[in-house]
Amino acid sequence: MKAIFVLLAVISWMNASAFAPLPTSGATQARLAPLNVVDAEAVGVARTAFYIWFFGASGGAGIARNSFPRMWTDFRAIQTMENSPTKGGETIGISPICLYPVDLAVKDVEAIVKKPLTVEQIVNKYPVEGNFLSAKGYLTYKAFKAANAKENPLVVRAIFDSLNTNTDVCNPETAQELLDSYKKDPRSLANALLQAKLRGYAAIFGILFLLALADWQAILVHAREGWFPEWPGLEDFPSTLFDPNYGIPALPKYFVADVE
Repeated sequence: MKAIFVLLAVISWMNASAFAPLPTSGATQARLAPLNVVDAEAVGVARTAFYIWFFGASGGAGIARNSFPRMWTDFRAIQTMENSPTKGGETIGISPICLYPVDLAVKDVEAIVKKPLTVEQIVNKYPVEGNFLSAKGYLTYKAFKAANAKENPLVVRAIFDSLNTNTDVCNPETAQELLDSYKKDPRSLANALLQAKLRGYAAIFGILFLLALADWQAILVHAREGWFPEWPGLEDFPSTLFDPNYGIPALPKYFVADVE
């Protein structure tokens, strides 16, 4: 549906100064609306607003679309670590909301956080070539993974996930502070991981909500007022949305190419 409105908007923009009334045969036709029916200024304002909302939201949508495949890949990778070698024993009690396949052993956590290497030393010892933030002293997942290559990979991933929100880079000071807290109490990782995941979920749903709001404003408000100002399809929304006389099927006969 979004693509249809874009096509109509482009056609109108390319021909804004040269439209004439089309033949009136048939029920569906583009027409030149008289000023006593359609407010030309309001139509122009609505079309300008459509371009702003639509293309502004497209930038955010592009970022979101690029993020979701990476997040899905990370999720699948975590699920494949279910049978990773473990030292066993008591677990820290992570929440099911974190979507990890199994709980994490206290001994596995201690094996990582009690290593003598600091975050700064990890960054310097395992630089990530071509990574600007790594060169600036930020801790990356690749560096953290390399520093704990012999440990349980699921626990390595979980600890790093607790240090940041939906990224593979984290602030070194924050990371060091959290790692020190896990060293004192390995079970505190469970709460930190849950908080990080909840922040990530909130960010995802926040982006989706804002994109949906922007699309609604662009398409069902400004595009409708700019190209279909007399369309009554939203008056009893959503019951009339697919009505053959007033809903989406009837859109072509309400299309306004331009106003004079």
